[in-house]
Amino acid sequence: MMELNLTAEQAALWQKMTTFTAQKIAPLDHDIDQQGQFAAKAYALLVQQGLPQQGLTAPFGQGLDMVSQVLCVMALAQGSASVATVLASLWQITAQIDRYGTADQRATLLAAAQTKLMGFAVTEPGGGNALGVQTTAFKSTTGWLLDGEKVLITNGGQAAHYLVLAKTDQNDFAVFIIDATMPGVKVTQSVDTLGLRGVAVAGLQLNNVAVTATHLLGQIGQGLEISRYQQNMARIFNGALAAGIMQHALTQLKSYTRQRHLVDGPLNTFATAQTQVATMATTLRATQLLTLDAARQMDRQPDFAAAATMATLFGSQNGLTVTNQALQLAGGLAYTNQLPFEQLMRDMRALTLIDGPVEMLQQELGAAELGVANHGHLTAKQPVSVTKRIEVTDFPQVIKALRLTEEVPVTVGGIRTAKRIIALGRGADDPEVLLQAQQLAKWIGAAVAVTRPLTTKEQFSIDQQIGTGGATVTPEVIINIGISGSEQYVSGMMGAAHILSVNEDATAAIFRVSQQAFVGTAATFLAGILAALK
Repeated sequence: MMELNLTAEQAALWQKMTTFTAQKIAPLDHDIDQQGQFAAKAYALLVQQGLPQQGLTAPFGQGLDMVSQVLCVMALAQGSASVATVLASLWQITAQIDRYGTADQRATLLAAAQTKLMGFAVTEPGGGNALGVQTTAFKSTTGWLLDGEKVLITNGGQAAHYLVLAKTDQNDFAVFIIDATMPGVKVTQSVDTLGLRGVAVAGLQLNNVAVTATHLLGQIGQGLEISRYQQNMARIFNGALAAGIMQHALTQLKSYTRQRHLVDGPLNTFATAQTQVATMATTLRATQLLTLDAARQMDRQPDFAAAATMATLFGSQNGLTVTNQALQLAGGLAYTNQLPFEQLMRDMRALTLIDGPVEMLQQELGAAELGVANHGHLTAKQPVSVTKRIEVTDFPQVIKALRLTEEVPVTVGGIRTAKRIIALGRGADDPEVLLQAQQLAKWIGAAVAVTRPLTTKEQFSIDQQIGTGGATVTPEVIINIGISGSEQYVSGMMGAAHILSVNEDATAAIFRVSQQAFVGTAATFLAGILAALK
């Protein structure tokens, strides 16, 4: 397929990469998956081959265009999606350094990237919503002090350098470049993943990490722009990874059906097998075309976001169907690790999560097509509408309108079945506030729910978590206190009939999905609502 619209140089690169992958990388993939550790041996082979530097601009590398980078990732994914993911992640980051970095930053970091890995630290315990970032960069006499926690960083623990998205004391977003060995930087939460098990995934704890202007990537206020550009690149690479995994599955299935003999002949002579493989091959081709189109758009024009989103959406969703069909067609043996199909299915499953919930991507793309998109989770924040705001003096009317004192149950069940929920986030993580929140829940007969960070506290459990990794709830009323509004959380509570949210930040993302908004501290809200209930 790869002869389609490729230059002679790109076609030669594709041939070289597929040969290298088949000979050097594919034989290692089973052990990489079984060991569940960073694929150090395989990545060392990439370094020996000079592959990382091919995606770097001159004089540090060959400066491959995005189409050529996609071809490399797609070819590698045919042998090992884990190894391909590691390389793709590096190139996403070096592109930001080349685009936004100073001459000194490019000289230091792009040279290092020839042999060393990098990580991009955006996601936090509260979710992957960039607008909900809690990591801070407070001004100091020499620069800034970084404090916060990051999780689920690709290449985490193996990277020599990290790009860290943080919020300044002026509420501006910025990206800082930190060295993994800097004082105050600690690798945390190494994660054992379901798929892509050769990719190192870990977190970072930042404790008074001192940085200067030399560590700032771009300008203060460009943090979301940099994150958005990196995310769009990642979506194109995800399409390439999906295509590579599908090709891997199809190649293995063709071989298996040719060798698998049933009573009436080889499996590949059966009409059922032929029709299923036809659908799989068509899906693969469509993914390849969408991904290459997105890469070409990135090479030629500044706005390639929609094409990138289409590539990752189509590839990840349909790729999961393809790998599932391959497993089903191969039969019972495919459910064991004697055949690669179960691994490929797990690898593909990661792609449906790695870039955020599919529903979020669909909504974003659909909004763009309808001309109403604002990329809400990664663009400039807007204060909550005045029409949504409530004040302490409004609380008696709010209580009456929401019927909070009526039909108060004696016994409240779990959050999945509760009619009223008090949901608590980091902004409510204060002993006095927690006591007040529990008192409110008791008085109105509400279940208490929490965001992921609060599940680590002794009085809460994972059963009380809402959103990705937790419960999906559909109460009549939910009161969110101190919750910023990550996509992971919001996706779990959008079934609520009425949403009232409390946050000190008038631009908090949670207000966008709320019918009523109280801008102020959790303590002020709770004191006022409890007084009104009395």
